[in-house]
Amino acid sequence: MKRLEIGFFIIIVLCFFSRIQNADAFIDFTRPIGYNADSMARGGTSIANGEDPSNMNFNPAVISETKGNSLDLNLIFIFPDFDYTYNGTDSQRYTSTDKDWLLLAPGMSFSHKSDRFAYGFTIAAVDAVATDYSVWSKNFGSVNASSELLHLRLGPAFTYDITPDLSVGVRLGIDYASLDMRFPMGAAYVDMGQADGWGFSGAVGLFYKPFDNLSVGLYYESPTFLSDLETKHADGYIKMGDTDIRQQDVKVKDLQFPQNAGLGISYMPIPSLRLSCDVKYINWDSHWDEMELEFSAMSMKVPVNVDDQLTFGVGVEYFISEMYKVSLGYHFNDNPMDDNFLNPYVPTEIDHTVTLGFSVKPVEYLKIGFAYMYGFVGSSESDAIHGYDASLEEQFGYPSGALNSELSDATLDNDIQSVMLSVVINW
Repeated sequence: MKRLEIGFFIIIVLCFFSRIQNADAFIDFTRPIGYNADSMARGGTSIANGEDPSNMNFNPAVISETKGNSLDLNLIFIFPDFDYTYNGTDSQRYTSTDKDWLLLAPGMSFSHKSDRFAYGFTIAAVDAVATDYSVWSKNFGSVNASSELLHLRLGPAFTYDITPDLSVGVRLGIDYASLDMRFPMGAAYVDMGQADGWGFSGAVGLFYKPFDNLSVGLYYESPTFLSDLETKHADGYIKMGDTDIRQQDVKVKDLQFPQNAGLGISYMPIPSLRLSCDVKYINWDSHWDEMELEFSAMSMKVPVNVDDQLTFGVGVEYFISEMYKVSLGYHFNDNPMDDNFLNPYVPTEIDHTVTLGFSVKPVEYLKIGFAYMYGFVGSSESDAIHGYDASLEEQFGYPSGALNSELSDATLDNDIQSVMLSVVINW
């Protein structure tokens, strides 16, 4: 592969990344289960599978398995279908459907292996949610209600082969996060504008391959250390009754993405069949109990109430030949949110996911992968007084039921499908 051609691929991906920000990757709450088509097709298992560089987004040590130079380009096509049913204008029952029918999330990873050392980097949307509704508000008529949460990470990684069977890796993270939310809540309408900030994170991993047909991976990723997210154009807005406060600076205080750890096993009982399993623990509860929004004129704490998650994925891959492979997978995600904190702007009620895919190597240096994912989601219903209402009424000294937001006595029906395309180039 000529350097000019490689540079061309890099430029294309960077252009994608600079323009496409409405990613919608909520499987493990707000994060994807896999970063390439092969991983997605086998239920997201990545921790002990090292042939694709983007698996370093979980375990940085796996790039010790790559050979020479490897460039991994990925693009996810996400097809959300969310129906939010609530009590709105004139106390009528309404259903609003998310207007986003297609969302995109690109990514890129690169690795280089030489003797006992390997290095690489990855660019990925680690966490993302995007929604957009027209809501018939009880107090404001037809209004736009939307959310956009984005966590991007540039992660250089380094590995060293301690022995021919055991490798250790580290990944640094340069993290960027942004949050933009606007929504009616009964007597209040909040528009926080777009707040963003920068920070860093880190990860360590081990990769052990005692036999040619067996590998084990283990990793730990730190929480992020982000600065407070801040708006830059005083575009925050709050309306509550006769109070109408515009041109507000807004700060999201101490929003951090969680530490997590995982263990993975990959085993080939026969040369044409590979089985893999990953287990991950995600410590959401440490930083996602509530979100503090500080406006110029006031502040509020919005309950998020996300519990820790234990997730697992299993995958089966059948190698038809050296050129073709087919895969099946399953991913379980224990839902971390109580139904009474149902939030249509962060619709993350996905428990069971099935996946399938295939890959083809038309030539030795090129692999093209395709994966399909379907998330099984049931309906969720909140109580007569929503958790947000109860929290904000207490903060502002309102009597119970005074806020009477659209979130109370609401239901959310979710459906999610996704297609991923990957191209891996080796030279």
